[in-house]
Amino acid sequence: LKWLIPSNETDFDTVIMSLVGRPSDARRVALSEATKGMGERGVPLVSNFFPLERYFDAANRVLEAFNIAYNGRRLDDAYVYGKRFAIFSLEALPQHNYYESPRYAVTGKKNKQDMTEVIIKLEKVAVWMDEEEIVKEQERKRREEEARKREEERIQREAESARLRLMHFQMDLSKKNRDMKNSGKNIQQSALDKLKQMNGDRYDTSDLEHNKHEIKSSTSGRPSKSRSQRESRLKSTHDKKEEYDNNGEHKNENLRRKRSAVRRSSSSHSAEGNEPQEGCRKTDFLITGNQQLPLPLPVPLPPSSEDKLKVSESNTELPPPPSYNSILESSKRSDVVNQAVPRNNISGLEQAAAISAAGGVSTRRYKHTLREPLYTQRPMVGSIYANRELEKSRRISQKKEKATMRTIKSQIRKEHQQLMGSNRIDVMNLSTYQGRIPQSTNGCAVISPLVVSRHLRSRSAVGDDEIVEVIDKQCGPLLREIRGKLKLGGAALIIPSDVHDHLVDKKLLSQDAFVGATGGNIMDQKHLAEFLRLLDTGENNSHARLRTGAALFFREHVVSLAKVPLGGKWHYDLIDSLPGMAGTATRTRCHDLVALETMLRYYASSRFSESNCDYIDKNDWDDCMADFDPRVFQSFVWGDIVQK
Repeated sequence: LKWLIPSNETDFDTVIMSLVGRPSDARRVALSEATKGMGERGVPLVSNFFPLERYFDAANRVLEAFNIAYNGRRLDDAYVYGKRFAIFSLEALPQHNYYESPRYAVTGKKNKQDMTEVIIKLEKVAVWMDEEEIVKEQERKRREEEARKREEERIQREAESARLRLMHFQMDLSKKNRDMKNSGKNIQQSALDKLKQMNGDRYDTSDLEHNKHEIKSSTSGRPSKSRSQRESRLKSTHDKKEEYDNNGEHKNENLRRKRSAVRRSSSSHSAEGNEPQEGCRKTDFLITGNQQLPLPLPVPLPPSSEDKLKVSESNTELPPPPSYNSILESSKRSDVVNQAVPRNNISGLEQAAAISAAGGVSTRRYKHTLREPLYTQRPMVGSIYANRELEKSRRISQKKEKATMRTIKSQIRKEHQQLMGSNRIDVMNLSTYQGRIPQSTNGCAVISPLVVSRHLRSRSAVGDDEIVEVIDKQCGPLLREIRGKLKLGGAALIIPSDVHDHLVDKKLLSQDAFVGATGGNIMDQKHLAEFLRLLDTGENNSHARLRTGAALFFREHVVSLAKVPLGGKWHYDLIDSLPGMAGTATRTRCHDLVALETMLRYYASSRFSESNCDYIDKNDWDDCMADFDPRVFQSFVWGDIVQK
């Protein structure tokens, strides 16, 4: 259990937790997802109709990639490549019927040795991953602890900063209150002293106390006397004083000089920020004790027309001009406003509401002071992004989603049913099928080219009786010969090229009758069209008026196709030796090439399993991966020998 204990410290909690599972379990499970989707249980598909050498070559390329990643300590790549090689060598390759053939004895032995070495190295890779994950976990915890401490420190700093701001605010507020209080007392005391200096010792304070009592009474809720009454009382108080002072000067002249001095002193206080309340004259204050209270003002008169003109001329702060966007929209927006505000006698409030509903801004109430533009500014909206990445995302989102294989299968099934209903496709049942007689089991690779051979040897087209004879009688002996020659098992599938070589040797197929071979993705219209062209007209239109036949290899099965002249036009038969709906082999006649294309797509899609559909949805067609793709097909076409 050395891999459980970290090399630099003894973290026993980590050791105890690791006893439940290895530290790199989650990492290796995530990497294992990379092997899924390739076939059944993540194992790549191996077809018996492709030579085994091609699969051994593919395995050796994966082995080379694993060794490079392993030596470079690229653990993730090494784990993925090593696991793929081990699974492919252990589960996929033995499924090929040629795996036990003496022809591949040496290659198979080396592959087994390589597989053993890879499995040992994979365990070493897992140990290295465990060590890395332990270090990563420790680093993750350290970073989380540092982040937690930084967050706590940040919260403390913010709390301390808030506390200091509050304390400074309270101190400033207290200082301002004290300054305002002291400043008010100084102003009141200064005004009282100057008034006493102006009136001298002859000022009768009894009436002043009486006025103070009246003011207090008015503030407590009792009605106060009018301004004229208070002014008459003040006048009577002054009348009681002597008209001449001790120097012999007239009282009015002496009083005038003193009042001028008071006004100058008041002006100096106004410059220091102690100007009386706006709208009150300096002489309209009643001085009582330590208080300075303004006298009530008369009701202001409405401004004259001249005053209005002066105000309009002096106020030059107009709303800002509309923006460029607003100018572009002004004509359209004005139309909306005109429609929203009919030209009849409506109130200002209703008009403002109508403009607001139309998206505008009412300036009726805030004329000459509104800062907002007359029309709401909206950003220009375009259909093309300047940012390339945004434009790319937009275009991708506009593309239609790729149809799944299950959806395609459903569409093809509907098309096939329509053609069946219009009698463009007819299905005929035969009296036998492959496997009814044991010696014909897995004999489709032989049955199909034999049917084509019979078709080209007949006067018009291969008959149903001839097909039955090929399945029940002619197929068995040829299967035994070919399997014995290749040292294969009793029910092993045979690679088509081996069958063709044997049939050519037996003079059952002529090399001169060979038209061509093609293949690819059977669900790709271009690949399928190439095969249909070769079947219909041959190379360079060589068989446009001649018969042809083909053996089509797809999904571990081989079917025959025959171009049949009937009623002055060409028809196309698909002969399948496996049991159909009626439990026997079938002969499906397509009356035109469009019907044949639909029939082939229906035949192919019906053979896709659920795992095949998943693979097709996840993987686009790749020629380099054709040997492992469930959509791959091969076809060999023969025809009537062209007379030179």
